[in-house]
Amino acid sequence: MIRDLIALKTFATIAALGSFARAADKLGISRGMASKHIADLEAELGVKLLNRTTRQLSLTEAGQTLNATATTLFGLLDTAEQDIRASTTSPRGTLRVNAPMSFGVLHLGRIVSDFLKQCPDVEVELTLDDRVVNVVEEGYDIAIRIRRLDDSSLIAKHLAPARMVTCASPAYLERRGEPQHPHDLEHHDCLVYDYLSRHGTWSFERDGVREDVRVDGRLWGNNGEVLMQAAVEGHGITLSPTFIAHEALRAGTLKPVLCDWSVVEPAFFAVMPPGRNNVLKVRAFLDHLSKSLGRDPYWDRDLPLERFRTQAV
Repeated sequence: MIRDLIALKTFATIAALGSFARAADKLGISRGMASKHIADLEAELGVKLLNRTTRQLSLTEAGQTLNATATTLFGLLDTAEQDIRASTTSPRGTLRVNAPMSFGVLHLGRIVSDFLKQCPDVEVELTLDDRVVNVVEEGYDIAIRIRRLDDSSLIAKHLAPARMVTCASPAYLERRGEPQHPHDLEHHDCLVYDYLSRHGTWSFERDGVREDVRVDGRLWGNNGEVLMQAAVEGHGITLSPTFIAHEALRAGTLKPVLCDWSVVEPAFFAVMPPGRNNVLKVRAFLDHLSKSLGRDPYWDRDLPLERFRTQAV
């Protein structure tokens, strides 16, 4: 392994200019120092790199091979230096983002599109997946998560509330009756989201009392849009995030139930590997996410949330 990059830089400069004197002037060193660098490099590699006469300088076969690699190497280093210097003033580079499927399809596309307009030197690689990815091992800059976070070495930033509503179609409630207490759900067909329901447990609070209820039904799934549509079609009661159910709630095709109980809800978080939150492109995306969602996300505006209170944890 070549340990002396100064000697390698000297060799590449001599090869490019075809002269020890011109290379020494460009590098700001003496001709004798340039000769010493080449001698040290040849001794380290055990090969002759340059053929020198009083009139001509040429590369040996080994020198040609080394020069091709050195030219590529120093080109990459120059590019990296330019990118690093530029990144201190404006976001640039590739940003790898992971997000839940339904949220990504329904809302994140517009948010990312606006971000790309604001940051023309950033490229985004967006992966939508309800699986909880390993942010570090899979090389993501940011993962958006909608859950109560466990303790972790990851950096987490709270973005917005993720309000939840227990709801069903008017036709289902007319047929089966409306639950008055969380434990009434044990006698209903529930539409259960696998990733959020802790093995089929829904949690509610009222007056400081928490009720954890085991629910079951004919449909379990890992996609909230599918479950919400099944609820609209009268197949049962679902616990849905409002970012999915808001249009059905406004249209009246879904009706909130258990309105005097608070749903123990998750929240939107951005999680990042340690130190990544200080990278300019990541900070820019985090700021854009926070502004786009806000403390009162746009899908909740004008939604009658007073009819179904929620409790953050």
